[in-house]
Amino acid sequence: MQLTLRKLAPALVVMTLALAGCKTAPTKPGAAATPDTAGQQQPSGQQPATASIVEFYVAQAQPGAGLVELSLPDGKIYLQQQPALTRADLTEAAALVDRQGGNFVGLRFSEAGARKLNEISSQNVGNMLALVIDRELIAAPKIGEPLNRGVLAFGVPSAQAASDIAAKIRGENAPAPGAAPAPAPAKP
Repeated sequence: MQLTLRKLAPALVVMTLALAGCKTAPTKPGAAATPDTAGQQQPSGQQPATASIVEFYVAQAQPGAGLVELSLPDGKIYLQQQPALTRADLTEAAALVDRQGGNFVGLRFSEAGARKLNEISSQNVGNMLALVIDRELIAAPKIGEPLNRGVLAFGVPSAQAASDIAAKIRGENAPAPGAAPAPAPAKP
């Protein structure tokens, strides 16, 4: 299903206002961002085995008991050890452009995911919700208010970045341009 700005506009406006003044934490290429998630299994039927691991962690600027430190070029943030939300809590991810030409990734959560997002954001106003894909920090917007509409949008530097991130979140790991397609697994 193709998402358009028109479909997500009301939610995007709310999220933009909710996240206004939020700072997205910069990422360092290849930086490990989470506790070791190797060996975690995704629910069968949810996505292909090669799909990226998508997780959302509650994070804060100050260290605390049970938090994992993540060094960034301009400081540190501290993530909870367990993800608060995962790809299983999402129904849609799309690259969006606003009227001013700003690029965003828009996310829509399932009914259960929306309840979790509301609860988590209500309890963590002032903290961050860090999006981690394949153990790499993608964004960590500050939670300005409870997120009770089941949607989340965050700014990215370019349309290509928005498309790439949305595709990874959806589980569409396209091969790099010029790369040979992966061989199909052998059947026993």
